[in-house]
Amino acid sequence: MTGDQQTLIDTAYFAPSEPTVSIQNSKDIEEEIKEWHFHIYFFQQNEEQKQQALVLRDRVLALVKEGFFKVVPFYRVNLQPIGPHPIGSYEVWCPTEHFARAFSFFTLNRGGLSILIHPLTLYPLTDHTSRAVWLGASMPLDYSSLADVEEGPLGQYPKLKLGYSK
Repeated sequence: MTGDQQTLIDTAYFAPSEPTVSIQNSKDIEEEIKEWHFHIYFFQQNEEQKQQALVLRDRVLALVKEGFFKVVPFYRVNLQPIGPHPIGSYEVWCPTEHFARAFSFFTLNRGGLSILIHPLTLYPLTDHTSRAVWLGASMPLDYSSLADVEEGPLGQYPKLKLGYSK
């Protein structure tokens, strides 16, 4: 490779350039997802998988107690389908500040369990569909119980006073 070729590569890949898009309004800067849900799924009739899910939940609770991360595992474990969730599940609320640590933990420790991860915004249907990601196999969800738009304050179940609603 000649010096001119290397200069061309360096310029093309490393040289700063002027942005081609300008910020038209503050929405690009101010709009940010503040809260997330991790839904851990298990086949409730499969005792081995159910135990794996409950052990993972106990580990989350222990790590919260030790201050490893600040998430809120719901105390309710759904042993039957509920809402859009087709099988046994429980959810863990996570603030954006601890998302990377929670995502890393679940990625490394989920075993064979499937986990749905979605943001919490005023658009529950969109959050559970086009904004959702899966660790492990995805599951078909029943979206009929989800509203297009939530009326009311944004936050983790304001009536429960959890998360930013606290």
